[in-house]
Amino acid sequence: MESRKVQVTGKSTYIVTLPKKWAKKAKLEGGETVSMSYLDDGSLVIAPPDWKHADRNVKISFDDNVKRLKREIVGIYILDEYTSIEIIGKNLDKEMKKEIKHLCKGLIGFEVVEDIDDRMIINDFLEKEELTISRALKRMSSIVYLMMDELVIAMQEQNEDFFNDVISRDDDVDRMYLLISKQYISRLHLHPPSKKDKLSLIESFYYRMAAEDVESIADHVTKISAICKELSLNEEQRSLICQLVQSSQRYFVDIIDIFRHVEKEKAHSVLDSEISSSNDLLELRDNAEPEIKIVIDSIKRIREYAKKITEYTIDLSQL
Repeated sequence: MESRKVQVTGKSTYIVTLPKKWAKKAKLEGGETVSMSYLDDGSLVIAPPDWKHADRNVKISFDDNVKRLKREIVGIYILDEYTSIEIIGKNLDKEMKKEIKHLCKGLIGFEVVEDIDDRMIINDFLEKEELTISRALKRMSSIVYLMMDELVIAMQEQNEDFFNDVISRDDDVDRMYLLISKQYISRLHLHPPSKKDKLSLIESFYYRMAAEDVESIADHVTKISAICKELSLNEEQRSLICQLVQSSQRYFVDIIDIFRHVEKEKAHSVLDSEISSSNDLLELRDNAEPEIKIVIDSIKRIREYAKKITEYTIDLSQL
């Protein structure tokens, strides 16, 4: 770390010189404008002209392992260090390209812009101003709420299409979760956040953790839907599952609202409640039929993930 002496001219202008080595590497010329970003810890980041507009490209060689390739693409998406991905491989056939295009549909902002012979190019067109971390979490939560709603309707009507709708919505939740992860990592890279993003870096960290728990809740709602679609349940069993899902839905909505508004006292109240302890589920599970026990286990996990989000509220309230 280099040190620079602060000079004062007049009565209100503070001047610090830039390191010569850095200025030369950035190809700065006299009269050019640099960008400045304020960080939560009081630091100041100075970027050369066009820094945030610079293209950052990466090349990947395809070696027949499409699963490995897809994992790398997701990793590049989340790490938010490149604006373009070039995939090259002689064995990049139509089926492989179809899988990659399908993957990109699940990554908000990623689009295949070139597909010629043995090469594909993916560009990142994400507009960070459009969907902030807090908005993405709100969207995730709304989808999970809807999944629970549709699950109850599917149970009541025993409609296979409704069960499938619940399962398919899990992909939308995953897309939001990956977006939040990408935006959080971008903050760690000191990339300028959206002007609409009012979260501090610490708050972003807790939102990222909450998003992971919401994504896990969606997974369990999906699991319940997949199980119940295959089971022949009687009216009493369907009624029980509907009650459990609806009570979990109310609990979920409350804790998300408490988390987003950082309501510490309400968080304590929820954590002290009976539903948070899940003692009722333990007793219910002991007396349930084997097929219902699996569902009760998932309901219990939903409550546990929701409880974690409530605990984050206590942490955030200390800021």
